[in-house]
Amino acid sequence: MLAIAGCGPRLEVALATPLLPAPALVALAGPTPRSDLIVAAIDLLLRSAGIPVEALEAVVATRGPGSFTGIRVALATAQGLAAARGIPGHGVSSLLVQSVRTAQRPCIAVQPARRGFVYAQRFEKDTGGAVPMHPAAVVAIESLAAADAAVVAPAGLALPAGTPLAAATLTAAEALLELAARLGTLDAATLTPTYIESPQAVPPGPPTTPWQPSRKAS
Repeated sequence: MLAIAGCGPRLEVALATPLLPAPALVALAGPTPRSDLIVAAIDLLLRSAGIPVEALEAVVATRGPGSFTGIRVALATAQGLAAARGIPGHGVSSLLVQSVRTAQRPCIAVQPARRGFVYAQRFEKDTGGAVPMHPAAVVAIESLAAADAAVVAPAGLALPAGTPLAAATLTAAEALLELAARLGTLDAATLTPTYIESPQAVPPGPPTTPWQPSRKAS
């Protein structure tokens, strides 16, 4: 099974196979566009395990919320692999994936939003695992310093000083593999993005105050 976690500051790709004692992992965090590197990362994982792409049996990916570019890259790659290889695919909430990285409950899972803000969701625990206590919301990142529960955030996301941090034992891609193993049945219809707010690409509107020429102008 291949897992693609692409909603945070870095993209992670992990491969689980009986041929390896633990999932193999590649993380991409540099300035090169992730769309240029993700296929190479997948090829590296497969070659390191000594298996051809034809041996893939399933692919899972984070669907958001988080980085708009990361969401698109992860889902497009997962959709392409599922369709080309005729294998099951599944999309999972990136915040649920973050919550699975830690055993601490309650916890607050976060993902990057627009500058100065994060997507946040609180999780408790029951017999079925992590349970969200409210819908995901957009909150100021500074507010995390006063959080009343441990915060679990993706690697590379800078949090304010004093933020209570959860002890994470898994990477996002490894947590995604763990979640997928619990699902049983995978549904390719879930490989669709989850956006809480629209991409920040809105054309500027007219000025609210008309420009007034200077009296000193000639």
